[in-house]
Amino acid sequence: MDMFTVKKRQDVLSLLDETFHNKKIETETVDLLSSVGRIICEDLHSRENVPAFRRSTVDGYAVRSKDTVGCSDALPAFLNIAGETRMGEGTDLTLNSFEAIYVPTGGIVPSGADAVVMIEYTEKFDDDIAISRPVSQRENIVGIGDDVTENEAVISKHTQLKTQHVGALAALGISNVSVYKKPKVAILSTGDELVDVNSELSIGKIRDVNAYSLNSMLNVMGCEIIMQARIKDDFEKIKETLEKATSQCDIVLISGGSSVGNKDMTPEIINALGDPGVLVHGIAIKPGKPTIVAKVRDTAVFGLPGHPASCIISYKSVVEPFIKYTLLKSQEKERFIKAKSGFQMHVSSGRDVFYMVSLDDSGDEYVAHPVHGKSGMISLLSKSDGFIEIPMEKEGLQIGEEVRVQLFR
Repeated sequence: MDMFTVKKRQDVLSLLDETFHNKKIETETVDLLSSVGRIICEDLHSRENVPAFRRSTVDGYAVRSKDTVGCSDALPAFLNIAGETRMGEGTDLTLNSFEAIYVPTGGIVPSGADAVVMIEYTEKFDDDIAISRPVSQRENIVGIGDDVTENEAVISKHTQLKTQHVGALAALGISNVSVYKKPKVAILSTGDELVDVNSELSIGKIRDVNAYSLNSMLNVMGCEIIMQARIKDDFEKIKETLEKATSQCDIVLISGGSSVGNKDMTPEIINALGDPGVLVHGIAIKPGKPTIVAKVRDTAVFGLPGHPASCIISYKSVVEPFIKYTLLKSQEKERFIKAKSGFQMHVSSGRDVFYMVSLDDSGDEYVAHPVHGKSGMISLLSKSDGFIEIPMEKEGLQIGEEVRVQLFR
């Protein structure tokens, strides 16, 4: 008999959103160089026009466009050189009829000019230039505020800042930004068999893989790991540690103890800490079916499978979306690489099935190949580039079918 009341993954995510949508994550101000990966809590507006002056996009000569009408290689327009502008300097030069002023790329375009002729279409003769190609108004010129106007919202609230955003903000003179504080997380590994990564293995012992996997994934998500513990299968010790963790953290991840074995006490321990306790025990995903979702005080608690691959899939499919979209209100969509399936698979499990895959670059496209192995096998992790999802309503995959691969970071 099935021991779980299994819920669909989307229903679980909706339940998490409903349960925790009012949970407040505090904000803080950080300097620009510390902002990459953080999610901003307000729209960022420009305090100035960019550019603040008319700027040339090419090396050439500032002219009045009407003075170049009809010119060609056979019949060039001759203009008098009236001076030049220099990079990083203003100018009081004013362009008059049938005059040209040299302007470097990025240099200020003087008053009176409405276009810039590329230097490749000019030939210099003493104090004159011959222009062999006509230009139109505003050609090769960026006007005041053409890039960004004063008070324009340049980055929207709830955006996760990337490296390119930092460059844009630096150009606008924004050196500090308001961001959501990093969610505080505890990682609790349970099991008599677990030892530290530096330990020599004896019969029956395994290294605590999940603590390191979860730590690295949470760091990429911009979380702060404030507590990490490895606990024997002892009811009171686990309860004591969990009680401490839920009093300090926004999220607690318990690795191991989510299935229905004799020593899997996690649901009972969670419920012993008070209502509402366990909200979900069993999600229609493969691997990761025995995942627990709970609430203790105002803290989200997740019981994840002990097998490394199952733990990662459970985290990626449930915990990470919760952190990203419910807690931090991120507007960033999930990013995938499109690939062709290099294998055929029949699925009839009634669950969303996740497969670890490796990617081959065929030159024209990527091809996804399954990485075979049971959920506890380390080769599933070491050989995988990412994973694909086969929704429960699909019966499987055909060779050559397009799939979306979520890459591990």
